[in-house]
Order: sequence, then structure tokens, then C-alpha cells
Amino acid sequence: MNRREVLKTTALFMGYAVSTAALSELFISCSAGKHLNWKPVFLSPEQVHTIGAISERILPRTKTPGAKDLHIDKFIDKMLKDLLAPEEQKDFVAGLTAFEASCLQQFGKKFAACTDAQQDELLLKLDKEASKSPPTMWGIQLAAAAATPFFRRVKELTLLGYYTSQKIGTEVLSYDPMPGVYVGCMPLAEVGNAWNE
Repeated sequence: MNRREVLKTTALFMGYAVSTAALSELFISCSAGKHLNWKPVFLSPEQVHTIGAISERILPRTKTPGAKDLHIDKFIDKMLKDLLAPEEQKDFVAGLTAFEASCLQQFGKKFAACTDAQQDELLLKLDKEASKSPPTMWGIQLAAAAATPFFRRVKELTLLGYYTSQKIGTEVLSYDPMPGVYVGCMPLAEVGNAWNE
């Protein structure tokens, strides 16, 4: 065997080894599905299930995807872990515990097991009870803010995760990476979807 054949055989062997590993990884990643192996990083699995049920009642599936379709519960879990201060995290968990306790007291079952009508009744009540945000100017609060109520925090995170998701940004909201001319006055019928910028 001459040197050229040895090099050719070695390169061919290395190519097979790399290709087999790459194909194997590709098949595993395609078949497994990332959401099937996901584990919460902040909340317990039961708490994430409750948050998923709440977010789905806030943004249910219609002609557009619902909160569950976009895995907003995973987004909320990650945001709670990475962005909230420890005090805010404690307040959130305490609020979630109190929420489940009030649901058990009112309906005799946990929120995720309640009917849609029962879930709506409880969430509408909490929405009315949630205090209004303090006034702001250019993002600066003009008055001291109290702790954010549990339901408002869930609602804020649900809307943030939903409207900043790639699917909603590209398929539901209008998106123009190179905006055109400014039209100062346009009939409302011609506006179309809300704009995502």
C-alpha cells in the first residue's frame, strides 16, 4: 500500500466517523423534542403546571397559537429564576401558594383541574383585585411601588413571553425589517395587523 492510498483510506475513515456521529446526533435531536426532556429551573413541576393553566386562560388558542402552544410556562419559569430578586421570588411563590389555596377553598380542587368557567371566575376576580401600577414617566416610577401582586406578575410575564416569541413576531404581528415610507394618515381598514418592531 502506498502513501497516497493510506492517506485516502484514513481521510475516508475519518469522514465516516464524523458523519456517523453527526447523523446520530441529528436523529436524536429531531426525535427527542426539547420540550419532552425539559425540567423546571425555579418552580416545581406542579407549580409550572398551574402557571401553564393560568397562562392558557389568559391567552387561549384561537386562530392564533395559545400560551401552551408557545410553552409560555417554561418562559415564565426561566424569567422567575434569572430576572427576579430573591425577595420578589419569595413573593411570587407565596402568591402562587395562596392562589392554589384559595382555589381549593372555593372549588375543592386545584386550579388546573377546575373547569374553564371556574378558572375564568377566579382569574377575573384576581384581575379586579390587583392594584393598579404606580404612575410612570419615561419608564421612571413617580410613586413608590408596592410588591407586584401575583396575578399581575403572571399576566405581565405571559404577555411578554407571548408577544416576544418568534412565532408570534413573524407569523401573527406584521414585521418589516426594512421599514418603508412614513404614511401619516391612512384609513384604519388598510392598517392590517399590529406592528412588531
